[in-house]
Amino acid sequence: MRPLVEIPELGRHDAPWFAALFSPEAWAQFQRYMSGLIVSENNTVDGINRIFVVDVRNQSRLNRFLHERPCAVEAVNQARLKWFSSLAGTQMKPKGIWSVDDTRLTHDGQHFEKMAYLDDSTQGCDVWAHHLVNRHDSDDQTDYPVDFRFWEPVEIDALEAGRNAAGVPLRAGTYVLKDSDPNKWRNDLLHWWRRHQHQPAVQQLYQRK
Repeated sequence: MRPLVEIPELGRHDAPWFAALFSPEAWAQFQRYMSGLIVSENNTVDGINRIFVVDVRNQSRLNRFLHERPCAVEAVNQARLKWFSSLAGTQMKPKGIWSVDDTRLTHDGQHFEKMAYLDDSTQGCDVWAHHLVNRHDSDDQTDYPVDFRFWEPVEIDALEAGRNAAGVPLRAGTYVLKDSDPNKWRNDLLHWWRRHQHQPAVQQLYQRK
């Protein structure tokens, strides 16, 4: 483990692009977290907190910073893109390309938001995972993510409520599947959504990948 006695020069040099987004306390935690991601071999909250041997703080403060999110992720990302645009090497070039890549992030724990059983062609089975969709900017000089989103699995109860509000009927006999065959009920609701997604009220109920 490489200890830190101060925020590394890399973090201090680029601070003006992000400092205005945070309160003084949140800014201190943001710098500690980013420094830890770069330097620490252990990227857990505890691992990052322990590499600071000066200005030692309880790890609960960093943990609270990450959970309370004192600044919107989108605002931090926009600041990052403005920073990259200010540098010749990372500016978006006329001959650069944008690409979209999706990645499955598997987990053992069951209590995560936006998780689902997703098909993994490399393993030949469904895996319990997040589905992260990234958009990259690439050219001869650089390659970095521009934006990202977690794909969100459909919420069947919300889809059913939205269907009722939209007033678009399901096929006769579909409702009996809600109790007798929940998987088929889910698939029929999704099939209904695909058939009617051209209608604005239906399209807003669910966003596909």
